[in-house]
Amino acid sequence: MENSGVVKLYNTKRYPFNDSAVMVALPVPFHSTGYSVLTSVQSSLGEIGDIVVSGKTRNGFKIAYTGSASEAEIYWKAEEHK
Repeated sequence: MENSGVVKLYNTKRYPFNDSAVMVALPVPFHSTGYSVLTSVQSSLGEIGDIVVSGKTRNGFKIAYTGSASEAEIYWKAEEHK
């Protein structure tokens, strides 16, 4: 099983505020927090701004965007450093 997926984020705040952050659970936990998360925008309703990955744990991470879009669909793939 691969650590990748698509997450749909929603923002109900008016720019410059944003509440799009969600936690993503990794299907297969890593041995450490030393992994990278690659992202790409699949679709959005508005401007995305930057995609921010934070709060990494062995079994998940937080993902958000900084723009004014009301929603966005983000593809992500997590890879452990070798």
